Amino acid sequence: MGKEKAYLFMRKDEEILRFSVDFKRRDVKILEKKEGYFKGLGLYGMGKDEDTDAALFSKFFARRCIPMMRHGYEEILKATGCKDTFELSFKGHGLSLSNHYWFQEEGEHLSYKDINFFENPWDDTFGRALLYEDYETLSKCSYEVPDIVTPGWAMKGWVYEDGPKLCKLGIAPGRNEESLGEYLASRLAQRLFPKGEVLEYGLKQWGDRYLSVSSPIVGMEEELVPLSDVVPSDLYAMYRERGTDKETMRKFYESLSALGMPEVESLFHKVACLRSLAFVSDLHFDNLGILYNPEKKTLKAAPFFDLAGAFGGGKRGRDFLQELSPATLMIVFFIFGGLEPSWDYSWYDPKRLEGFEEEIRETLSKSPFYTPVLLDNIIAVYLRQKASLDKIAMGK
Repeated sequence: MGKEKAYLFMRKDEEILRFSVDFKRRDVKILEKKEGYFKGLGLYGMGKDEDTDAALFSKFFARRCIPMMRHGYEEILKATGCKDTFELSFKGHGLSLSNHYWFQEEGEHLSYKDINFFENPWDDTFGRALLYEDYETLSKCSYEVPDIVTPGWAMKGWVYEDGPKLCKLGIAPGRNEESLGEYLASRLAQRLFPKGEVLEYGLKQWGDRYLSVSSPIVGMEEELVPLSDVVPSDLYAMYRERGTDKETMRKFYESLSALGMPEVESLFHKVACLRSLAFVSDLHFDNLGILYNPEKKTLKAAPFFDLAGAFGGGKRGRDFLQELSPATLMIVFFIFGGLEPSWDYSWYDPKRLEGFEEEIRETLSKSPFYTPVLLDNIIAVYLRQKASLDKIAMGK
């Protein structure tokens, strides 16, 4: 890239800091910052006390680009002529459909209103090329697209159809079970929880494959803040160790209650119920979030999103459900159970789930991965977990 360039880091039209980039070392250097804005929510995470400002700033950029684990990573780099996707993320202005942070070269004098993806359409050829695995086309595309800063392992692309839509195929080609499971988990969550607490997914046929399709989680007024930016790191570590350890989860919920954030506490109770019924394997802290309004300084739980790995779509679910036995049924119960009678279940109405097992069968039958035996096993586990939830929630 030659000589280091100076950039302005922005939140909408407010300049937060000046920085330069060393693309060879994948490093950013802060040149000047405005006091009070540097550690904004959703910007760097809470970090560790010993982290320098530069280290925290680098972490922001590290998670604002296509990860190395994404299918097609090398092909994307070859087509775009980039050393890595960190460099690719600087081909545009770092604009996202998750929050209002972006950057511009010093002297560009751009306005957020004129270039943001919420209010302005863009050429979605890049996103469509990713979905078709047509990587050669990427060299001819505009890089002013949200795809180059979209994280996550799953194959995905942003298309513009009546507004921006995120289309996801799954971690690898031919794995329809991931997109089908995500769509189905969203349908289940819509029955379970009040309206607005779930990001609604649609299902779209793409050639011989299926995509899960969703709109952005936020708009012009709010930003999505990963839960790992809000909840202390020791709780994050405790949740990651949840596994089959009931005592660890009990301590986690006790610590969560002590935070004095009832919305977050309620969110995790509902996470446990959703995991129990749909055996979602991917509901980690970065797939749970808080909606933050920077102007009003308000926080609330974000709707459920990124429900990949549900209903046997994830590796753990596949391993357990391929050959169901009393022993594996008990393991599934422990891993995807963990519901406590003391929680508030006033939102739960078992009648809303009546007949959902038929929707499970109809949806998952679209993929040959779900053999009749596997479908029967999935429905058997779902009904077992639902019976357990009914008993706890109804106080029986």
